[in-house]
Amino acid sequence: MLQELFGLYVQGLFLSSITVLIICSLWMLIRARSKKDKTASEKQAFLYEMITIAILLIPIVSFAFMSILIVLKS
Repeated sequence: MLQELFGLYVQGLFLSSITVLIICSLWMLIRARSKKDKTASEKQAFLYEMITIAILLIPIVSFAFMSILIVLKS
């Protein structure tokens, strides 16, 4: 039972990593195309913010994906 839960968590972690990275990449692309950041320090600050958001968001979203996987497997 514990191995199944761990396997589902790892799958959720993988899916959330991919999802968050895609969303962050799209967000950065849209922001770069609209040229909201004028200086290099603004661009760097936004990049650091995106990295922080991704690091904090991936574990939270992984539990959501894990619960979806549990519902789908039952």
